[in-house]
Amino acid sequence: MLDYESSRNTSVSYWQSQPTDQPWTLNGFAGTWNFSDHNLIPEPIVNFLIEYFWKELPENRKSHYKSIPLNKINNILNEIWEGPGSMTKLVNLQYELRTNRLQETPNDVEKVMKGYNTPTLDSDLDQEDDE
Repeated sequence: MLDYESSRNTSVSYWQSQPTDQPWTLNGFAGTWNFSDHNLIPEPIVNFLIEYFWKELPENRKSHYKSIPLNKINNILNEIWEGPGSMTKLVNLQYELRTNRLQETPNDVEKVMKGYNTPTLDSDLDQEDDE
C-alpha cells in the first residue's frame, strides 16, 4: 500500500524549497493561466487536474485529461492559483482529493461476489457447466 502522507510531505517539501522569485519557473508564476494546448500543461499540474476532474474523465484512455476543455482547466487553475508559491497549495489539494477519492466506497461494490459460485475442491461446478 502506498503511503500517500509520506508522498504528500515529500512533494510539499519539494515545492516549498523551490524559488518563488523566478517568474519563468512554475512555482514562481505570477500571471493568469491561459493554456492553449493540453500538451503545454506541466506534469505537476496535470496530476492535480486528474484528481480534480476524476469523475468527469473517461476510463481506460491514454492522455484522458485531454478530454477536459481548456477553458475549464484555465478557470479552475485561476480560481486556485494565488501567485508565486501556489504549487504547494495545488499539491496539498491534489493529495486531499486523492485521499478522499480512495476513501469512497462505490455503491456497486457491496456484494461483488453475489451470484458467483466459488469453486472449491469439493464443488462440482465443472459438471454443472457440462449439463
